[in-house]
Amino acid sequence: MTPFQDLYGYQLPHLAFPLHSTTFVQVVQDYLYDRDHMLQMLREDLLKVQTRMKFFSDKHRTDRTFAVGDMVFLKLQPYRQTSVAIRKNFKLSSKYFRPFEIVQRIGVVVYELKLPVGSRIHPVFHVSQLKMKIGHHSTSSPSLPLVDQNGAILEEPAAVLATRITLRDGHSIPQVLIQWVSAPAEDATWEDTSHIRDQFPHFVLEDKDS
Repeated sequence: MTPFQDLYGYQLPHLAFPLHSTTFVQVVQDYLYDRDHMLQMLREDLLKVQTRMKFFSDKHRTDRTFAVGDMVFLKLQPYRQTSVAIRKNFKLSSKYFRPFEIVQRIGVVVYELKLPVGSRIHPVFHVSQLKMKIGHHSTSSPSLPLVDQNGAILEEPAAVLATRITLRDGHSIPQVLIQWVSAPAEDATWEDTSHIRDQFPHFVLEDKDS
């Protein structure tokens, strides 16, 4: 149901009139004129907004096409899942994973990749998540991250690089600099010590100099 029906318990009344209807009642005639004028203004404003949004979006968009058999790097955004009680969204920087073969083109901007056997990640991706592999690369890119039963990417803490005390609302909050599994040291993030203990109870927090 619509939000209006959910709130008031009945459908939103819709007065449908012909586009060029006329009436001898002046009040109704004025209403029809004002309605048509307002609808025309809304259409024009909506078109302006859509044109402006498309203009700025196209400035950051590049046309990329791939063929079946091409090798492409896959960009993923690792999110660390937290409990509802913590109410904090952890996010690491996106990164590219080792090149995968394109096995199918779906539509214009969607491709299916040949992922490793046993991977729980859905193999269909938008073209914006792919980058063509050019030449030979001596350094190997990281493998796909671990995911849970629902396909959500899992990130586990690997080590504590440093500790510090930060002030928040007048209280001293201990924090640790966490390096995550399968992530380089430059992707380490400062996290509240209490959050790490609650989310990863089996992880041993070692004291490091800040």
